[in-house]
Amino acid sequence: MVASSLYIASTQGSGGKTAVALGLCLALRKRGLDVGYFKPVGTVTPGSERPVDEDAVFVAGVLGLPEAPEELCPVVLDEEALHDVMSGAGGDAMERVRAAYERLRAGRDLLVCEGLGEIWQGRFLRTSGADVVRELGLRALLVARFAGARLLDDVIYVKDALKERLAGVVFNMVPDSRLDLVRGEYRRFLEQNGVATYGVLPLDGRLAAVSVDEIVRALGGTYVCGERYGERLAQTYLIGAMSPEHALRYFQLTHDKVVVVGGDRAEVVLAALDTPTVAVVLTGNYVPGPSVVERAEQQGVPLVSVETDTVTAADGLRRLFGRLRVKERAKIDLIAAHVEEGVDVDRLVADLQA
Repeated sequence: MVASSLYIASTQGSGGKTAVALGLCLALRKRGLDVGYFKPVGTVTPGSERPVDEDAVFVAGVLGLPEAPEELCPVVLDEEALHDVMSGAGGDAMERVRAAYERLRAGRDLLVCEGLGEIWQGRFLRTSGADVVRELGLRALLVARFAGARLLDDVIYVKDALKERLAGVVFNMVPDSRLDLVRGEYRRFLEQNGVATYGVLPLDGRLAAVSVDEIVRALGGTYVCGERYGERLAQTYLIGAMSPEHALRYFQLTHDKVVVVGGDRAEVVLAALDTPTVAVVLTGNYVPGPSVVERAEQQGVPLVSVETDTVTAADGLRRLFGRLRVKERAKIDLIAAHVEEGVDVDRLVADLQA
């Protein structure tokens, strides 16, 4: 029986907490432990029909958990929650967290609890990550997205705040050129300061990739063709704002990409289709002629039409890319493999039992 449940924390948003939490759940189950998932405090995606955290819904679906999303994530930070606090009608959010935790924890070896954004978020409800760790007696695992030496300052700051409640750290999204540095100097420095390093996970563009379907939703676009390829993943995007001759050479340099281009620029669209392209976003609400659409269908490349101009569409893609995204089921096996290979799960379990 594992004595302490585990809280997955970070000092910055988009650090990969959901991926690490899911990967650990799968790894611990593989070792015969009865593991549940809990997200004490979450957020609601704008436009959602239900006030539930989408990370909690996704992880619960992958793990086949029977609990309702509202129980897996009992508190959400939104305008309504802020209004309730200001008016004094919000009740005790920490008590809701505690009650849900105790129900989910009962009969299980442990819960993997995923934190919200930064470990300090939620203070206005007194349900920040640091508050939850202390109140529920959890051990925290800090997921530190690589950001150079300054992230060591963040780790030590959290260590000073949580003291013995910090189990250790997992470095995440580490570029190949920095792996030896992190595994060597960074690890030694933290060990000397009483912080265990349980793993180093490399940067993998496949995990930050975005599906064509997600791009369509984010940009408010519609498929001109190729909707059946909506689950394909793109790792980056390029803007086709040059001559067709330059575009072809430019596009050939990058694989697994989405190209954003004015819908009236047929020759640039054709250049994109002649290179390894996942999808083409056509801006300005233009639809190219039948010959271009036919070529895209032959190549198996979706064409997506959006009403916005190229600059606006590119800005929307910029916000999509660069985050660790795990909500596509195609990435689950990859996440599990990374955690098994890069995290010392057995040492972590032993330390939680101590």
